[in-house]
Amino acid sequence: MTTANYGLEPNTPNNLSSQPLYFSGAAKGLFAVVLFAMTVPMTKLALPFFSAELIASSRAFIAGLLALAVIIANGWSLPDKKTLAWLALAGTGVVVGFPYLLSYSLINLSAANMGVVLAGLPLMTSVFAVFIMKERNGLRFWVSSGFGGLLLLVYFLNGASSSGWDLQTLSILFLVLLFGGLGYSAGAKAAKSIGGWQTICWMLVLYLPLSSISIGYHTGSEAFINNMTQAMNDPGQQGELWISIAGLLYLAVVSQWWGFRFWYQAMAEAGAGRISQIQLLQPFFTLLFAVIFLSEVFEISQLIFAGLIVLAICSALRSKRKS
Repeated sequence: MTTANYGLEPNTPNNLSSQPLYFSGAAKGLFAVVLFAMTVPMTKLALPFFSAELIASSRAFIAGLLALAVIIANGWSLPDKKTLAWLALAGTGVVVGFPYLLSYSLINLSAANMGVVLAGLPLMTSVFAVFIMKERNGLRFWVSSGFGGLLLLVYFLNGASSSGWDLQTLSILFLVLLFGGLGYSAGAKAAKSIGGWQTICWMLVLYLPLSSISIGYHTGSEAFINNMTQAMNDPGQQGELWISIAGLLYLAVVSQWWGFRFWYQAMAEAGAGRISQIQLLQPFFTLLFAVIFLSEVFEISQLIFAGLIVLAICSALRSKRKS
């Protein structure tokens, strides 16, 4: 079975050196980062009425149904076994592990703190890309990426020194980054063969049986039914419930499904390690959305850090990949 032209997006591995293609990938990556930056605030909005387990299940199940509809409508052929293996590996990261651990962590962490933690994703993705996609980047790339990551670390230590996170919390946050980096890089590997749109759609459908069982179990629990019944019968909670439902739908439709169309295609076109550096901007987009949706405080010092990090990103993206 040929993979020369799957679905709606062109196959791109032989054109990675093309400047127009590279800038196209960078634009798609930036758009995806803006979409993903809403994930943390939307999760915080969903948590008052939905457990971390149910949020992760709902994300995968709803997005999986939408993905199945797209596959059927386009008549896409099943990817080859090698690509399916990469899809399965990527799904353990961005369909199962990352959504659950992110939701679980946000029970106790603020959106701003989590946004800064997620700034570690670019470096983690770059590391996985070395092993999964055999990417080789020059010294300037790693120095620039490391500088951007160091700036975020300084920002984090300065702003969250009084948080008092214990070893368990730190371990969970590390796993969030680990699952995210794995899912991004393995998904980018599959996207090189079948494009970003097919990658996320097939990945979600592959995990649809698991998400169906999981959402059925959690929505059928007595605790969930009682909570929903109480909320629907209490006029004071009905408005908050609908806000939580809206947040959950955003997570499923955009964060889990549509956003990955652009993200995986961007990494396939311009390289997972290099495009992942754009995600260094995500904490500041997340902070902006946290101000809008969660009424969190925006400080001028954060704008200064954002400007410095933008310079680090530009340096990393302009570096030449080693042959």
